[in-house]
Amino acid sequence: MVYKSTWNGFQQCVVTSSLALSCLCAASAQASSACPVYQFTTPNHSSNIRAAAVTLELQEALLQPQLEQFLKEHFAVAHIDWRVSAHFQWPTSYTLTAPTATAVLEQLLAPYALAVTFFPNHVAVVSYRQHQQVQS
Repeated sequence: MVYKSTWNGFQQCVVTSSLALSCLCAASAQASSACPVYQFTTPNHSSNIRAAAVTLELQEALLQPQLEQFLKEHFAVAHIDWRVSAHFQWPTSYTLTAPTATAVLEQLLAPYALAVTFFPNHVAVVSYRQHQQVQS
């Protein structure tokens, strides 16, 4: 399971309001200048071009170094906090293929009941997956 750390509503409100206030303060200081307008552009590539599938070549070895290398290559992770056993082994040579790096990561983590949480400061935490109980 892949988790993504998100800002709470208060953090989003603070950032948004500080941006608006900085724009208003700059406008009041110089009445002749206005806040710059961002120009949205359309991408130069065709939307019907399919992205190449992501593959991960696994070897019969410890899971930790292979997973860490994949996270650093595909998710721009600088530091990994490994909160699970370092003794997990991948049993044989195998190639995982999926349309996205997140899908490959899901395939890799599922048999071990692991989860990865990504944080904005380029840190990932590998932990055991939390089982959610459904009440009927």
